[in-house]
Amino acid sequence: MKVPLRHITVDMDIVQGASLPGIRVVEAADHIEVLSSLGANGEGMDLVVEISFNKGKDVEDIPPESSLKVRAVHSRTGRHIVATVHATGPLMSLLTATEGCWLSRPTYLNRTTGLRITISGTADGVRAYRKGMDSLVPGNLRLRISQSQPGMGGVGPKLSPRRREVLETAQKLGYYDTPRRTSQRELADHLNIRQATVAEHLQRAERDLIMHWIEQNSQ
Repeated sequence: MKVPLRHITVDMDIVQGASLPGIRVVEAADHIEVLSSLGANGEGMDLVVEISFNKGKDVEDIPPESSLKVRAVHSRTGRHIVATVHATGPLMSLLTATEGCWLSRPTYLNRTTGLRITISGTADGVRAYRKGMDSLVPGNLRLRISQSQPGMGGVGPKLSPRRREVLETAQKLGYYDTPRRTSQRELADHLNIRQATVAEHLQRAERDLIMHWIEQNSQ
């Protein structure tokens, strides 16, 4: 018997999250996005992230008070790096202390739009994490909650939250219109990610949709 999972996405702006030490990362970085979680480590989390630094800033400019420590840089392109980091701020510590939930995508911190964190898990686990966030962050949090039911295959292929977000944004902004009303570069700017990342997400999402259609219509 499969257990239904819940997914909660919480948004907060820079002002609302000012009391959280992790917000200080924006002193050095324009955008930091979680690519993968490596799991709990002590009171924090080990994460693989992509960091886009502000002009003239680099790893050594990340404030120690931000509770984010870069352990290893895996690749670098201009001001962008992919790195393994250790995050020990209150939100990560809360995650390690809450049973039945884990970090999902999309989770990112942007210097302009603020923090978006996505948590998946059991209904009890997600509820407990949300309650814990309410005690850490003042004011009303903007959140969305969805539930996945076991045995419900849906009408399309399973896409990652980030890939679905890129695909839905492309459709909404007219990327698939004729003629096109937006470009991959404009999508990248809108989503605060690299154009190469947009291209990869769109290509793989399109491939998955085509393969799903072929499988469904080859009976």
